[in-house]
Amino acid sequence: PTGAVSIVNHEDKTYCFSSSCASCKIPLAKAKVLDGNEETGDDARVECDFCGATYNMRTGAPVAKEGGKLFGFLFSKSETVPLPVYGLGEQKGKVFINIP
Repeated sequence: PTGAVSIVNHEDKTYCFSSSCASCKIPLAKAKVLDGNEETGDDARVECDFCGATYNMRTGAPVAKEGGKLFGFLFSKSETVPLPVYGLGEQKGKVFINIP
């Protein structure tokens, strides 16, 4: 990764992804973690609190927005950009990020 990453444990699954929204580039510090839906199955989703872009937390693929956001229309052209995601590993109590 070229910047900070977020690690989220949701319903006993751990996800690692870029800490900035792929659409608006704003940090996902206050992003909402949403349960999976018909589009993502068991995979949780993360929703940017600024532009509303929503991503599958396992694959990083953009998914349908849960609801509109005030500035979402400004970033609609970049909503097809996937969120970078990374695999995690653990060895002797240390967490490692698997970089492709």
